[in-house]
Amino acid sequence: MNWFVEILLGLERGFLSRQGELSLGFHPDWPWQQHLGAATWNLLLLGLGVFLIARIYRQEARSRPIRLLLAAVRTTLVLLVLALLNRPVLTLGQSRVEPSILPILIDGSLSMRVRDAGDAGMPLSRLEAVQKLLLTEEMRLARELTREHQLRWYRFDTSVQEIESPSECTADAQATDVHGAVRQVMSSLQGQRVAGIVLFTDGRDSPARNTTETLGQISAYGVPVYPVPVGSDRPPMNLAIQNVAVQDAAFVGDIVNFRVSVRGTGLPQGHRATLRLIDRASGQTLQSLDGASAEQSIPIEGDATVETELLFRPTAVGTLDVAVEIQREPGEMDFEDNIRPAQLAVLDARINVLYVDGAPRWEYRYLKNEMIRDKSVEISCLLTSADPTFRQEGDRPITRFPESINELMEYDVVVLGDVDPRQFSDFQLQMISEFVGRLGGGFAMVSGPAYSPHAYRGTAIEPLLPVQIDQVQPQRMGATITKGFRPALTRQGAGSSIFRFFADRQENERFIAEQLQPLFWYCRGVAVKPGVGEVYAEHPSDTGPDGRRAPLLVLGRFGAGRTIFSAIDDSWRWRFYTGETIFDTYWVQQLRYLARGRKLGQRQVALSAQRPVFELGEQAHFTLRILNPQLLPQLPEQLRLEIVEEPTGLVVWQHALSRNANEADSYTASFPAERIGSFSARVRAIAPGVDDPTVPFSVRIPRVELSQPQVDRAALLRLASQTQGQVIELPDAARLLPSLIPSAAKVIPVETARPLWDAPLVLMLFVLLITLEWIIRKLVGMV
Repeated sequence: MNWFVEILLGLERGFLSRQGELSLGFHPDWPWQQHLGAATWNLLLLGLGVFLIARIYRQEARSRPIRLLLAAVRTTLVLLVLALLNRPVLTLGQSRVEPSILPILIDGSLSMRVRDAGDAGMPLSRLEAVQKLLLTEEMRLARELTREHQLRWYRFDTSVQEIESPSECTADAQATDVHGAVRQVMSSLQGQRVAGIVLFTDGRDSPARNTTETLGQISAYGVPVYPVPVGSDRPPMNLAIQNVAVQDAAFVGDIVNFRVSVRGTGLPQGHRATLRLIDRASGQTLQSLDGASAEQSIPIEGDATVETELLFRPTAVGTLDVAVEIQREPGEMDFEDNIRPAQLAVLDARINVLYVDGAPRWEYRYLKNEMIRDKSVEISCLLTSADPTFRQEGDRPITRFPESINELMEYDVVVLGDVDPRQFSDFQLQMISEFVGRLGGGFAMVSGPAYSPHAYRGTAIEPLLPVQIDQVQPQRMGATITKGFRPALTRQGAGSSIFRFFADRQENERFIAEQLQPLFWYCRGVAVKPGVGEVYAEHPSDTGPDGRRAPLLVLGRFGAGRTIFSAIDDSWRWRFYTGETIFDTYWVQQLRYLARGRKLGQRQVALSAQRPVFELGEQAHFTLRILNPQLLPQLPEQLRLEIVEEPTGLVVWQHALSRNANEADSYTASFPAERIGSFSARVRAIAPGVDDPTVPFSVRIPRVELSQPQVDRAALLRLASQTQGQVIELPDAARLLPSLIPSAAKVIPVETARPLWDAPLVLMLFVLLITLEWIIRKLVGMV
């Protein structure tokens, strides 16, 4: 029925069906209405109309009932016109509610992973505690707030993201801007009725920011902020393995030294933690040198870094995936940094050595005899000053230096003593360079006063050396030296196996500093090649041409191979006075270092990570090196690198390894580390007969966000004070927040007016009255 009335009144379809209150009103606009008033005009016109109607029908000669009837019709018509002149309006009265908006901001930075919320016995991460408060049936906080407000959920770090539910919030951002996030939300909600802002956070910006200007901008909006601190005010408890240093390869039976840096925070004074070395494949603790477990109990003193080491002796050839692990403590900030993976290539200990020297000096005699006795070394000796009929010594006696690369390839290491370079042809010297640089062989020079190294300037041997020899001068032979010295170890030397004579580190350091027999002669004028050589031992007081301490033992690399320069020629004194163990360890470890290039080359390929641990979001860089040159022509320009999650074994990423334009024997891949955890990188099906290389690595939480993760209560108090809000403790939030934040909703009346003077019903009434009067007048014979 409403539709018919809407047609009669000239209203749009559905107008009468709307919720609201209908009313009829008039909006007259008479001349001088402000002075005379609308009622005066209405009474005046009504009186004039009635007067005229009465005057007209009084003069008619018809019966009184007829005249009254006609006068009533005419009066009704006048009333209709008078009503239209007062501008009748039909009004629909409604109300519009502007809802109360309550934004709830949840910190999504990595510090929200810290497990220092909830009960001490079963601590929750900060994010878990917030989600439990907002989503569990027991707390009902979100439901209570929804009764008065429309809730808007936001996750923030340095930017703000609107989410559908707190369950969508993640804690993986590497930086936080608390005040910036509040300002951004307030700006986006301008024009809406915001009751306040609830902020779940630890309140700490990372990196730290000057918030004075931002606080002023926030307070200008006039919206109260209710921070809810999440977490502890004290530094959280945590044990972290900061660094693990270990050589990339070792031989069977070697002492492998894992140098570990551990840092603890928030732990009681005198706390001790157990550090152990585990086999990642089996999860079992490896054995130390004495057969016991490779583990240590170390003291954690305050937040100082503790340096320690774990010793291990491998017993089988192959790739060994190990990890250094520190025991977990209940309530630790995070567990990802309690373990560090490492990979060790365990090589066959049998080394083939070619040793060439000029005269049978003491260094030659003792070194030759020691290597012949050592079961892990097979040595061929060539003494160039010997008589042609002299039978050369060694496990495999020879009569001449190799004359082809195939002959030289029978050895892993070439050692040149104080030998005249004129004993070799230019081709043989160039052959040594190719043996080292291209084929991964090892090369060592044991200097002497007659020829090595100064006589090798300008030869193919000079580029191999990890030292510069242009300042070296021939030294007078036979001079008496009475003042001895002990080598001073560098950090690299102290941590290497070359100078590791005893399992106990302190005992080892004391022996080298106080009991090791002094040396007397060394080669002067040598300087380390920058970026090539690494000094392991140096003179305790003398300096070289570069102003630094004179180097005594320098290790380096040349192409695919490894090199050593020894500036001393009387290490034999260490055997003569201290027994075979010291001398043997010193030289065997040098030979094993040199042989690693050749031994690793037998594996054909090697995959390495830039470092064992990457931070979330950091570029992870991997290199695949082709150790067997014969493989290179068979390989495509790209290979596939798979990233496998541990321990599930699922392939989570795949990336392309591209051939390096500058180094044809290597492939590289680089990609952002987007997931926290432990992984292995591997390359599948490189070529027939080539094992799939793998390398372990892990991705951890960036330390910047967790450097000071405790709650910044002072910052949250300033924010609440500036905005007329209030800091609410997490356990009290469910009880206080619903009653503390009043609704900001507002009811606004809305009136919809429709004029009726031009409605079809008005026209119909007007025509009906005119027609009715005309019909009556006709019926009674009136003109």
